[in-house]
Amino acid sequence: MSDSDDSFSSALEAPLVDIRYPLGNGEVDSLRKKLDRIVLIQQTDTKYHKALEDMRDQTSISLLVEPSFYGRHQATSVLAVATANDTYIFDIKALGCIFPELARILEAEQPRKVVHYSHRIADHMRHKHRLTLGGICDSFVALCLARQDRSPCSLPEAISLVFGLPMEDLVCEEVIGASESRRNFTTRPLTRSQLRYMAKMVQLQHLMHDRLIYGSICAEVQRMSLEFSHNYSGFRSCDVAINMGPSSRFGFHLIDPSYKMNDDRGITLPTPDEIERQELEHKKSRK
Repeated sequence: MSDSDDSFSSALEAPLVDIRYPLGNGEVDSLRKKLDRIVLIQQTDTKYHKALEDMRDQTSISLLVEPSFYGRHQATSVLAVATANDTYIFDIKALGCIFPELARILEAEQPRKVVHYSHRIADHMRHKHRLTLGGICDSFVALCLARQDRSPCSLPEAISLVFGLPMEDLVCEEVIGASESRRNFTTRPLTRSQLRYMAKMVQLQHLMHDRLIYGSICAEVQRMSLEFSHNYSGFRSCDVAINMGPSSRFGFHLIDPSYKMNDDRGITLPTPDEIERQELEHKKSRK
């Protein structure tokens, strides 16, 4: 497998918390349509400028950099971006660099940037392009909190785990093959399978992050919201009127201001060194 998709056996074991959210028929159909209209950008032409305009109009975008697994130690080959309706593959090797107008979008707080293993990608961007990625929302962080576990988990593994999709349906031959240049997306031309793989990863990454946030992490907030919404149920109209004054705090006791995701579970996120150490140990075990 490629460095960026290196497998960790512990990642796909049964999690402590059920976080499987199978894709609906509408989501599968939407993904299929998006994979049929991938925009490959290799020069600063009309497609390039339309892509930047689309990115600026979003509240959030999803990013994938290949290769980025070793951060600053590998040159950028491609940058994949998913917006609400489209997928853009910026061939950085062909473009020569990340130009200032694209860099400004990546550094801005808005749109927010959904990425996986942001510590690797941020290190890569900082040292290879002298830019600081802004508005980061890390799907790996969301995964750690949702499943109450901090084992390493690559993006394909995370997507497989959350959506219950077989790994063989997610990866392509180039990603798991013997050619290092194909695995790292440095050989040109990029194949159709490579383009579809990157588009699938970056689109499902965005969906996975939102699903984890709203379906798992926000579950307790949703529970408190439901209880709070029923606050006046069962009361007489006269009693309700008394407790609906502008400064009324009626029912506020149902909202727990000290609520924290890690609660008594003692969950802490892994440090970059811990992740690196576990990955190296796993690689040695596979030799």
